[in-house]
Amino acid sequence: MRYVLFIAMLFATGAIAAEPEWHLDFARSTEPKETDIVRFAYRTPLERHESWWMPSQLQFGASVWRVPDLSGVTRRLDLNLTPIWRGENSRGYIEGGIGVYLLSKTINNDANQLPSSFQFGSHAGAGLRFGERGQGRLGIGVQHLSNAGLKQPNGGINLILISAGFAF
Repeated sequence: MRYVLFIAMLFATGAIAAEPEWHLDFARSTEPKETDIVRFAYRTPLERHESWWMPSQLQFGASVWRVPDLSGVTRRLDLNLTPIWRGENSRGYIEGGIGVYLLSKTINNDANQLPSSFQFGSHAGAGLRFGERGQGRLGIGVQHLSNAGLKQPNGGINLILISAGFAF
């Protein structure tokens, strides 16, 4: 699925995001469905390039996690930084990103092990634009977080995202 969205982004036409955006994301783990994340993010547009491989936005985010742990349900916080590649037109968008996450505490439960506070995250998603100038965005996506094998066990976590954004 990620590869299909990535290929579609390469051929997407339309303007690259040129306005700052605020985002509110809600995420839930796919297996098991016990981890919930709320993320608040600011996206700033980057200088427009003709090259497809240059990101169009940079996202600065902070999240609150509700995570089951061997010691019980606990809270985690994260700070994240993600370059975003986005193709969009007046009706919608497709996007992907690869970034870094710093967790307040590691995660260790029966389904997910994130044994280091430093994680990498990748996501792919699509959505619709709405509003008079198309400034509102509502989308869905998938995300994977793991430490890329820096520390074992590297189980990672998969998430489904619902995203709402507003450009100003």
